[in-house]
Amino acid sequence: MRTFSKQGLFFGLALVGALFSGSNTVEAAEGAASHYLAGANGDIFLATAPQPGFLAANTFWYQSGNAGRAVLSGKIDLDLEVSTFLNLTALTYTSETPVFGGTYTFGAVLPIGRVGLDLSVSGLPRGTRTRSLDTSNMADLVLIPAQLNWTSGFWSYKLAEIVIAPTGAYDVNKNLNIGLNYWSFDTVAAVTWFDPSKGLEFSIAPGIMVNTENTATNYRTGTEFHVDFTVNQFVSANFAIGIKGYYYNQIVGDSGTGALLGDFKGEAFGIGPGFVWVPEAGGGKVTVLGKWLHDFASENRFDTDTYTLTAAFKF
Repeated sequence: MRTFSKQGLFFGLALVGALFSGSNTVEAAEGAASHYLAGANGDIFLATAPQPGFLAANTFWYQSGNAGRAVLSGKIDLDLEVSTFLNLTALTYTSETPVFGGTYTFGAVLPIGRVGLDLSVSGLPRGTRTRSLDTSNMADLVLIPAQLNWTSGFWSYKLAEIVIAPTGAYDVNKNLNIGLNYWSFDTVAAVTWFDPSKGLEFSIAPGIMVNTENTATNYRTGTEFHVDFTVNQFVSANFAIGIKGYYYNQIVGDSGTGALLGDFKGEAFGIGPGFVWVPEAGGGKVTVLGKWLHDFASENRFDTDTYTLTAAFKF
């Protein structure tokens, strides 16, 4: 039976995808927005340690969806349709020196994107009216100060702290912003089981995201629980197909004087197909990954379809 090696597959992609700052993508948060992106913790080997050295990756991320209501810049908006495109450039470094018996990685992700929004706005002096908005700019920067990975046999484990800084474009007088104007702190764990003789992998990555208040609107998005998962089967030494998915649950309601809809929580589940390709021409230093996630259930959230395509390069 062919043995499938993990060499040349870029395990740091869990960092590449980790909590990219987005735009208006979930309903039960301010501006129908959250720093958590569904399925963003990776497409393969979510807990396996990256190889030492630098890893660069670029992800094209597109999402479209619709929702019933949300609060934007202190107004209640109804019947929203959103389309979001992000270009996410990540750079990570993995040290050869062990830390707490594990592999230590740090890095950052720079997101630049465009958001389009069609909405019916209420609470205006002239009543309710329909508007189409769009904006393009830099979104909020993702910092990965610490990720630790451990491996024992077929099992790998990860613990990471991720910080999203309010560096993206934001204007409280606009109904649509690509930056969110608050900090988020996400603690993520992950477990991977991989049998190289079978080319079969199972991974799961739960996390808890805590958000600070948007001081411009006195709105604090509640604490969010999320789980990303993936199952991959290698059909050759260089190509795998799989199932990707996520579960999201806002476990603490929104708060602050700007939370006009009150204690407003969201929950959703999505799943879809994906692939991993390590082209022979790249000599094991290039990996291409893609997936499609479809929301099968959602409450107080956008119903969305999400598409990603990632190219990673090992230095």
